[in-house]
Amino acid sequence: IHDHIKTQHQVNYYSSLLNVTPNHLNKCVKTITGKSAVKWIDENILLEAKYLLFQTTLSVGEIATQVGFEDQSYFSRFFKKTEGISPIRYRKLIDKSQLLIRES
Repeated sequence: IHDHIKTQHQVNYYSSLLNVTPNHLNKCVKTITGKSAVKWIDENILLEAKYLLFQTTLSVGEIATQVGFEDQSYFSRFFKKTEGISPIRYRKLIDKSQLLIRES
């Protein structure tokens, strides 16, 4: 997943790489992680986006592109649905916590 997460978000893609059916991949991932393959992929996309929000000054639109979303608004909805806050709000919280750490 880590090698292709920026461009591939479909279970079918990963199952074909492994020469297994999407159903088999889902069952294996669920058995090992307790999560569906789709959930696993989404969490990895989110992790990469959070890393980019934290470690770079890229705009949300640039980050959306970096993690494989052509539409920034769709990326923002995806991020908010999975994380509970918008990417902009997430970055502001990071900046605020970094400021508090420096002031301590």
